[in-house]
Amino acid sequence: MAAQLEMFATEPSADGGLIGLKVKLDRPVDRERPCCRNISIIGAGKGPHAGELHCAGCGQHRGWLSKPTAQWIVHVVTRLGAPTTPIVVRKAHTFEEEAPPTETNPR
Repeated sequence: MAAQLEMFATEPSADGGLIGLKVKLDRPVDRERPCCRNISIIGAGKGPHAGELHCAGCGQHRGWLSKPTAQWIVHVVTRLGAPTTPIVVRKAHTFEEEAPPTETNPR
């Protein structure tokens, strides 16, 4: 039973990991369709995702944490310690944003 409770911990893990850390979601989708106070708890990731985001108020799935964002959060926590307030996640980063603009007008 204790192992089950540890799976759903709401406190950040002592080893500097992300699981249990709270983040405030301030992405466009969170402004359009807010959930409770838009505070999410980072859970274990699956597949290409570093973590899963669940609403701290109701437990609803709120999205996935990308590996680059997770690495940044780990870097900040490692250097500055665990935050006393939730870290704000403002925007989802997508591969399309990294692609160079394509020229549509032929010369």
